[in-house]
Amino acid sequence: MKITDRSTARHYQRDNITSYLLAAEEASGAKHITTSLVEMAKGGKQHMHSLEAEQCHFILEGREFMTVGNETWEVTAGMSVFIPSNTPHGLVSTTEPLRYLSAGSPPFGRDNEIKPKETVVRFY
Repeated sequence: MKITDRSTARHYQRDNITSYLLAAEEASGAKHITTSLVEMAKGGKQHMHSLEAEQCHFILEGREFMTVGNETWEVTAGMSVFIPSNTPHGLVSTTEPLRYLSAGSPPFGRDNEIKPKETVVRFY
């Protein structure tokens, strides 16, 4: 068993977003899934990107405009969004801070994330 605490979890920041790795190979030894807690300040933006992994976001608090493929929806606390493998997606938190849990498989992270060239990722 591996227990990860948000206050000590490995995390990275970009564009008013902080992502805490909860279950990931580099955080807990997880080989088949990545889970993270994502906190986004009002006005935060996750640029359109895609991952090999299938992902699911569960919105804990706040609201966002989420684009997956060619669709954009406003999603709020209590909603879940499924993101198919290799599908471009991104989000914007325009009205309030946002917190969501993200789970993906196969595992993903800094080394296999497909990032736009202007994105700078710093791990702590």
